[in-house]
Amino acid sequence: MRIAVAGVGGMGTRFALKLAQAGNDVTLVETWSARLAALKTQGLQAKLDGQEVTMQLPAYAPDEVPATPGFDLVLFLTKSMQLADLARTLQPLYGPQTYVLCLMNGIGHEQTLGKYVPQERLLLGNTMWTAQMARPDHVLLQDDGSCELGSLTADPAQVQMAQTVVDVFNQAGLKPRLLDDPRYSVFRKGCVNGTLNTLCTLLECNVAEFGQTTPAHALVEAIVKEFAAVGAKQGLHLDVAEAVAHVESCYTVIGEHYPSMYQDLVVNNRPTEIDYINGYVARHGQAAGVATPYCQMLTAQVHVKEQLRHAHNDQ
Repeated sequence: MRIAVAGVGGMGTRFALKLAQAGNDVTLVETWSARLAALKTQGLQAKLDGQEVTMQLPAYAPDEVPATPGFDLVLFLTKSMQLADLARTLQPLYGPQTYVLCLMNGIGHEQTLGKYVPQERLLLGNTMWTAQMARPDHVLLQDDGSCELGSLTADPAQVQMAQTVVDVFNQAGLKPRLLDDPRYSVFRKGCVNGTLNTLCTLLECNVAEFGQTTPAHALVEAIVKEFAAVGAKQGLHLDVAEAVAHVESCYTVIGEHYPSMYQDLVVNNRPTEIDYINGYVARHGQAAGVATPYCQMLTAQVHVKEQLRHAHNDQ
């Protein structure tokens, strides 16, 4: 399969590397100039499950990507705040046979991508893999994980493409699962991000350290209930107990992990994706008349921390 990976940070590196190792034709698309320079001169470098790996793959800035001979799949793994500009810039890549897959953190990305891609060409999902970008030229990839994806419509060609992508990802060892309703899965993953990413960033701890605290369960449950209440207004009925258990399973599965929001703000002093996670729930809750005091407070606190640290993009 000919695949363009749009956003080659930690997670983009994992997917690009695994897909290329499995024999797919992978092109890298990156907006961060320092990262792009490293990709072009040094290749895709990572420590994958304890082994140093280097792979030379074509890498381009978004406005430089050759549109021919065309891509089967454009995989978005960029930061949420970069999605709209990147999706717009990459419009020449969306050929008549091209599908777009979004596996990013955050909720509502299908609405952003839907401005540029027909719904019947759009696949949606999430990933529970972890990644850590140590430097612009090196990524640490460890821990186990999985991903989920599905089609947004019942269009037979779209449904078949979702299955094809699952097959390709399975051959690459990415442990995919085909979904009937990817929007439900995105909200469920949002519960993980809206608890662990946000709280570990504010408290400056890893996943296991947070999970060991006495108030952890009550905090997770309260936040998940707000996600569920807003999801219900959108026709998505989350199982709160199951979602809480899913979050709490991370304490052991990826306990040593520092979430991507922590890496963005605490390590690299960059703005976070909070507006697309807890901020999404707070905004949509307010619009629907649903109280979301935890998500409102957490969103405000993360923005305060961004301002106190003078967080800025260095791309």
